Amino acid sequence: MKIASEHKAFWDAGNENYPDQMRPDGFSGQLFTPGALDGIKAVLDNDCSDRFAKPSDRGWMSAIYPWTGDRRHTKIGALAKTYRGLIIIKTPFDLALYPRLIWELQPRTIIELGSCQGGSGLWFADNMSVLCEKPGEVHSFDLYTKLVHENARKHPLLTFHQVDLSDVANLDKNLLVTLPHPWLVIDDAHVQIFSVFSYLNNFLVSGDYYVIEDNPALANREIIDGFQLIEQAGFLVDTYYTDAFGTNVTCAPNAWLRKS
Repeated sequence: MKIASEHKAFWDAGNENYPDQMRPDGFSGQLFTPGALDGIKAVLDNDCSDRFAKPSDRGWMSAIYPWTGDRRHTKIGALAKTYRGLIIIKTPFDLALYPRLIWELQPRTIIELGSCQGGSGLWFADNMSVLCEKPGEVHSFDLYTKLVHENARKHPLLTFHQVDLSDVANLDKNLLVTLPHPWLVIDDAHVQIFSVFSYLNNFLVSGDYYVIEDNPALANREIIDGFQLIEQAGFLVDTYYTDAFGTNVTCAPNAWLRKS
């Protein structure tokens, strides 16, 4: 598993060069604490055979509601999170998860639905430029593009598009067919999410990822029915991301989706 390759490299180097310190009864604390070494070994020994799951096989409860911190008295609150001075409305959990996925997937295209001030698009573009061997393109779509800050527009990998997502016909088919794969699609627009999904699915290929933020937390009838559509389209939940910090501790519960 690619995401454990660095753990294995560390483990092999430690056992080759510092075998005494790597033993359970080694010099505790000289290299790493026994607990830390146990954690690394747990990653290497993890059975990933059930990593990808059907949405219908999973519940909708989260071990921790990831937006809780925004409702507590935290001075100005977690919703005041910024990146390079621009608003970025992501939970701390998801800010940790996306770089993992970008490094693992090596996307050539990131499609963001919902731009806000451009902070998250800028963050995705910076992550792509650092984490991808072949940096690709970030395309961010929103109706209210006049809110996008000029500092976000300057990034060479990032393009903003003014689109009314309430009608999928407004999406530029001629653009979509030219965008290289793998794709990472992030729906943070909350507009006709399953109609948009169905339309974009026509352009997705095996191995592409589709993340639906916020709305799945509602788990109402519309969401349940919509996820039946997603499952029928051949998408599986990647539990490595949904459950990395506890079951569905993410703003996209059951919605880190990989096309099989």
